[in-house]
Amino acid sequence: MLAILAAASLGSIHLMRADLEFRRRTPEGVARAVELAPKNTEYLEFRALQLAYDGVDATAMLERAAELNPLSSTPRIRLGLAAETRGDFSSAEKWLQDAAHIDRQFEPRWTLANYYFRRENNAQLWKWIRSALEISYGDRRPAFDLCWRVSGDPHEILSKAIPDRHEVVAAYLGYLLETHRETGAVAMKLASAHDPADRELLLAACDAMIAAHESTAARELWREMGFGEVSFDAPRVGHGFDWRRIESPGVVHLEIDQPRAMHRIAFNGKQPESCELLRRVVSLEPGKRYTLRWNSQFQGISGESGIDWRIGDQRTPIEDRHMQFTATSDLMTLILAYSRPSGQVRAEGWIELWAIEIQ
Repeated sequence: MLAILAAASLGSIHLMRADLEFRRRTPEGVARAVELAPKNTEYLEFRALQLAYDGVDATAMLERAAELNPLSSTPRIRLGLAAETRGDFSSAEKWLQDAAHIDRQFEPRWTLANYYFRRENNAQLWKWIRSALEISYGDRRPAFDLCWRVSGDPHEILSKAIPDRHEVVAAYLGYLLETHRETGAVAMKLASAHDPADRELLLAACDAMIAAHESTAARELWREMGFGEVSFDAPRVGHGFDWRRIESPGVVHLEIDQPRAMHRIAFNGKQPESCELLRRVVSLEPGKRYTLRWNSQFQGISGESGIDWRIGDQRTPIEDRHMQFTATSDLMTLILAYSRPSGQVRAEGWIELWAIEIQ
């Protein structure tokens, strides 16, 4: 028993010495740690990294680490990348495939996707980039960047690389908006999940489609989000095909529910001499004649108000209560604006609008 205890004690001291040497992180210290504990894969992998930095072939040491730890992807990834650097593509693919099979995390799959990108093997690249995204988290931008380096076809990328995982689809839509790329199919896919958490992102996508004059896609997304035809009477979401209130100093917007649903715009006399008040993108049929009608009432504003409706190159004072125009495009912007009439002081009071419609 004493002999066994003594041996155990010596073994513990041996391992402690190895750990102390390793913690020095010097080439000499790590090499000594490997000598003292030759089966410690952490020591082997770190020493192999040091050797590689010095331009020394560390293949044997990494192979030893892989043999000792059959469930570790790290030495296999490094062996695969080293083999690729040497031009031994058969061995490189074998090691990287092995790493992906024993470790089902992101890094082995991502490494394989990049390997096949360098080998110009797109069939395998799409397989592994999709596989990587299926279990991805955090910043996915590098993966999306790689997809667009391979293909400029948004439909190919969506079908081959983007998995049906809600958070990945949402992240990809955000990426497309940031990089000013086509969002239609991705936005519709995300909208079909009907998750309230996606509302702001989808509204941003609808705004981007309208700005790009993608009228059909914007209308389809708007309907898929469940808005249908938003009332002309009051702003609800301030995006897409809804009213947008334009905030300016001296101008206040209020929603009035009694005795009817109305939108009130109040002026304190310190507003700019010219400013927009409301704007809304409307979906129309080019070449067709339309009539805009509205009801309004004023308080504290008499005579010429300086408030008018504008669409295309036409303007009509709000006092007229209707305006006719011909649609020159399928998407046009209707604007309510104020301009101080010549010879008058700035308006001070309020105007209320209701029953606004285009026919």
